[in-house]
Amino acid sequence: MRQIKLIACILVIAALIAGFAGCSKQSSQEGANLQVKQELVVGLAADANELKFKEVGIGSPNANIYESLVKLGADYQVQPLLATRWEYRGSNTWRFYLREGVKFHNGEELTAEAVKQSLEEEIRPSGKSILKIEKGSVKVVDKHTIDIVTTEPNMRVPEILAHPLYGIRAPGVDPVANPTGTGPFRFVRYEKDKELVVERNPDYWGTPPKLDKVTFKYIPDHNTRLMALQAGEVDVVKEIPREMLGQAKAMEGVRLATAPQGPYVALSLMVNGKPPHDILRDKTVRQAIGWAIDREAIIQKVWEGNADESQTVIPAGILGEHKNLVQGFGYDPAKAGQLLDDAGWKPGPDGIRTKNGRRLELTLVSGFPSASVLKPLPEVLQQQLRDVGIDVRIVEVADDGLYYGRLEKGEGDLWLERGNQNNGDPTFLPELLYHSRGYQGSTYNKPFWPGEEFDRLIDEARNSPDIREAARLMAEAMHILIDKESTVVPIAALYNVYAVKEKVQGLSPHPADINTRWDTAYIKG
Repeated sequence: MRQIKLIACILVIAALIAGFAGCSKQSSQEGANLQVKQELVVGLAADANELKFKEVGIGSPNANIYESLVKLGADYQVQPLLATRWEYRGSNTWRFYLREGVKFHNGEELTAEAVKQSLEEEIRPSGKSILKIEKGSVKVVDKHTIDIVTTEPNMRVPEILAHPLYGIRAPGVDPVANPTGTGPFRFVRYEKDKELVVERNPDYWGTPPKLDKVTFKYIPDHNTRLMALQAGEVDVVKEIPREMLGQAKAMEGVRLATAPQGPYVALSLMVNGKPPHDILRDKTVRQAIGWAIDREAIIQKVWEGNADESQTVIPAGILGEHKNLVQGFGYDPAKAGQLLDDAGWKPGPDGIRTKNGRRLELTLVSGFPSASVLKPLPEVLQQQLRDVGIDVRIVEVADDGLYYGRLEKGEGDLWLERGNQNNGDPTFLPELLYHSRGYQGSTYNKPFWPGEEFDRLIDEARNSPDIREAARLMAEAMHILIDKESTVVPIAALYNVYAVKEKVQGLSPHPADINTRWDTAYIKG
């Protein structure tokens, strides 16, 4: 009897153990089936959302709330997005065929009428000026077809529309209180100078994002932003000064994600200034400045190798096979000195050149888009130019307004800027900055205009139906701007670099940073 009871007890215990094991196995399987919450935190610099123009989540950063009719590839070529195809129909008319079945985040359908309202009413005046449209320019053909009729010939409409500025907004929704688009992420909340939060759009028409939520935190101080990355408070950091990239790379569990070259750094030279800023009216002096700059030393010592020598202000991806039409400047201080000698500028006792009793003194204005982004480059340029006998006084301005103010008054000789091409139009930057006509509100065209031949090439490129021919014409325009007239002295093409936690995968910074997509990123378990 005792043996029977003992056997029974053993069987009960075995059953219990098997039950627990089964429960454990089931629990393990259930746990494996549960998705890890995919949340990404991104550290940015100062908040630059344009509330004046009702633009939240478009450029500071582009949070992928909105989508344009087309998008810009990493090679600067235009690809379909909300429009599946487009065609030029003559008489300044472009027809776009919209993707069907797309819905805004509020559930409303994307229609031609919504596109018309966005392009004619929601985008800022400068955007309308660049596109060459006004109220009544967008015609509804049918529910999913629109015509864009420009006020003057403009064959670059598709390339211009690739800029996120032209993202399509849901009609009747406040774009500041509740930005509503068709993008892979939808708006959650925004607090000025603190954070912007978006979440996955579960009804996205394309490939669904892997991330459930993205929080963009504004941390203006560069050191504080990197410390937040090291402490695990953020997963990604943008807008890192080049001199701090080594510090970021050395952090445990952090890597650098680098885009193809995109932004440029260049000096624009005042060619029609009034005394005391009239020295650069002499082209020989302008060319001497180009040959006096040691770009390789700047790239290696200032930017830690995160740049390439560049001889244009247009990305190589746009100029393509024609980029070599621009020769630019190498580093040849002896040639720079000879040019200055030929122009009558002779070395003085302190090494600074003089001519007819006047010292070769120039004012370098740094501050666009901000002086801190460009530091310590002004001091490096100051020393390199001093080595050939040019004395440089540096003026750093705190914001764009002060920079433009000095430019309007002609208070400077050398204007240092870090610019970027944000669309696929090869005429965009040259027309914006240096064409005699310029764009609405532009002041660059006045002090830096290189002449009528430059204007002619831009106008011809804008009206060419062949984008490859437009690129060739713009390479010729760059040849005039840089080689023949030396109105601009390029320094380098930069890479957009993010510091990223190793657990973050799939994030590919775009060479035009405002076009970066976050829906490919995910957190590795």
